[in-house]
Amino acid sequence: MIQIKVQWSVPDIGKDEENAVSEVIKSKWLGMGPRTKEFEGNICSFTGAKHCIVVNNGTSALITALLANNIGPGDEVLVPTYTFIATVNSVLAIGAKPILIDCDPRTFNISPDTITSVLHKHPHAKALIFVDVAGMPADIDAIREIAIKHNLVLIEDAAEAFGALYKNKMVGSFDHTTIFSFHIAKQMTMVEGGAIVAGDSEVAERCRLIRSHGEGKEKYIHIDIGLNFRPTDIQSAIGIAQLKKVLKYIALREKIAKIYMAELNNLLAFQYIPEYVTRHPWMLFMSLAKNRSERDALNRFLNERGIETRIPWPPAHIQPYHKRKLGNISCPNANAVYERILALPIGNAISESQAFQVVDTVKAFYKTVLQ
Repeated sequence: MIQIKVQWSVPDIGKDEENAVSEVIKSKWLGMGPRTKEFEGNICSFTGAKHCIVVNNGTSALITALLANNIGPGDEVLVPTYTFIATVNSVLAIGAKPILIDCDPRTFNISPDTITSVLHKHPHAKALIFVDVAGMPADIDAIREIAIKHNLVLIEDAAEAFGALYKNKMVGSFDHTTIFSFHIAKQMTMVEGGAIVAGDSEVAERCRLIRSHGEGKEKYIHIDIGLNFRPTDIQSAIGIAQLKKVLKYIALREKIAKIYMAELNNLLAFQYIPEYVTRHPWMLFMSLAKNRSERDALNRFLNERGIETRIPWPPAHIQPYHKRKLGNISCPNANAVYERILALPIGNAISESQAFQVVDTVKAFYKTVLQ
């Protein structure tokens, strides 16, 4: 058995969260209730969003956002190929058709130019989902201009970007629909959870209905389509406690990212951060080796020495099911990124000393293996 010295991502769960959960249990109201409503208000205050709907996970948030914006069977939805598969699966789950878009090779996000070129081939597309990969905001203003010009429903998959700043403005404060994930590895966690934030009050109200079987004010009277995407107040209580500390967690992640970039910049490449990004919250720290064989060798070397790493996501267009479903699609940039990418450890409970353990082990690889 290999002793894990540095885990890939460790949450910070302690007395604050224990006390919050204990209070909910003592209250005897365990399902969705007052704590969830409180948490929604806190997220609005933090992000500047007009409306917030908390759900049981980020995938539920995506499906809810699509349904609330009247996306349905047969509708074409532009979506990045380089993303965690939930983004694409949410489109498929409601019977819509994903139109996959290649990523920018430096930022890993989709670019305005690529979106425009795909739109020429799909002029009847109804919606666009863009993803803030690893937490780094895409070019929101430019993407919004395209959406307005082409009359596209715009949904931001900010599952990894809670706390990110774009041109000094908080992700989630824009009028388009945005979703967050509060999975265990994120900048803050509900253990499992997610949220939709929106500027449109009608979209927000539909999200609330969809979250709970489309049930209106009258019990068992269903006025809209819906599913059970409700969180529990236990989850929301954890979220309330975590939100109070999220800026501390992001500051730690920024510090760890700076250590990696300063110490390893002559050995690895990193995600390019454009000027419009005011704050990258570093849900993931993405590094790039020179090629696949070097990346795979480095990954093995680190894992064998107790440094836990991840190779993030084969692009959707090469996933076995999606290739069968959608056919052969050419996305060379995403292919090239996937061949080289490796996520180094980062999280809410990582220490600087552990980051330097990672650094020293990476340096040892390049000194002893690739010398």
